[in-house]
Amino acid sequence: TTTDFYSGKEAVLNAEKCIQCGKCIELCRFNAISKDYEINRINCEGCGVCTYFCPNGAIELNKKLSGEWYISNTRFGKMVHAKLGIAEENSGKLVTTIRNQARLIANQNKNELIIVDGSPGIGCPVIASISGANLVLIVTEPTLSGLHDLERVYQLTRHFKVKASVCVNKYDLNPDLSGKIKEFCQEKNLNLLGEIPYSKEFTKAQIERLTIIEHSKGLISNKINDMWERIKLLLEGENS
Repeated sequence: TTTDFYSGKEAVLNAEKCIQCGKCIELCRFNAISKDYEINRINCEGCGVCTYFCPNGAIELNKKLSGEWYISNTRFGKMVHAKLGIAEENSGKLVTTIRNQARLIANQNKNELIIVDGSPGIGCPVIASISGANLVLIVTEPTLSGLHDLERVYQLTRHFKVKASVCVNKYDLNPDLSGKIKEFCQEKNLNLLGEIPYSKEFTKAQIERLTIIEHSKGLISNKINDMWERIKLLLEGENS
């Protein structure tokens, strides 16, 4: 199923009411209104200044269609996901909508586990992803930005009192930074659940539209399976 997702508002100009006084163009700080009195949807932030000061009430704020969210059937079960429009920003509201729908489906189907794929960083979408979770798996890579983001996400999980563990992807690309990530995990008492080496098998699996577990039964699959077993043990301990 497909459902429209509305987030924020956007200005809409009624040409019949517009007297072309130029007030809106003068006051808009986002250059969203052209000299021809056309509103650029991408530039418009929905702040409402133009609607407030328009002397003839020619501009109004409408709900903004930002994208769509879907409920799909996959060979692994139901998946709730979304697609944003061009230049639309992700938001905690969208993530919360997706999570709420996933919980409804899980309750209906009596599923015991919901997996939420969070976005990078520590912004609103990430906060909405981890709030109320039983466990957060922080996936990082051995780069300076990866280590920095790991530290920030760890602080976020501490703030929301959510238990966290770590997986290092492509750990063999920079052994020195992988070592620093290990040191950080030891210092903060974080479980390092797995280290996944770089492999072209991931790309081959994507081309064949398969998961890496389905595509290859070698080292990578074994490492991921081992990590999954450790995650299940942590979740069982959390729920016991």
